[in-house]
Amino acid sequence: MSICAFDVQMKGKSMQGTVSGLLFMVLSVAVYMMGIQGAAVSFAMGLLACGAVILMVAGFEEKFGRGIDFLAKYTMPIFLMHTLFAAPMRLVLLKIGEEKVTVHVVLGLGISFGGPIIAAWIMKKMKWLEFFLYPNKFIRKV
Repeated sequence: MSICAFDVQMKGKSMQGTVSGLLFMVLSVAVYMMGIQGAAVSFAMGLLACGAVILMVAGFEEKFGRGIDFLAKYTMPIFLMHTLFAAPMRLVLLKIGEEKVTVHVVLGLGISFGGPIIAAWIMKKMKWLEFFLYPNKFIRKV
């Protein structure tokens, strides 16, 4: 699990991530509306956003642990192949005249996760294809 690297203990504090996320969104709007620019502000906002995501995932780990464990198993295939599935989906949607952003986002995210997971499952069944995802499994250590 990704949170294990941080060893975040969230017993009784599951709302911290949500509050941090809401604070980030409010501050983002305020910074944008006031036209504040600068590397320090961007860096601080980035840290706040990353911290909010880590705390949210840790807070909801009990509820979504199995789903996150499933996705964690396929992080490398998703990372390597998401564009190979998302770009054609976007092209097809544009060709058929679909211009709604929500349709593009929902279908794009779905195919970006689902396509690589299905491809990795097929590759695992055919060992010679799995080499392209995990070459270290097949290379002998000297």
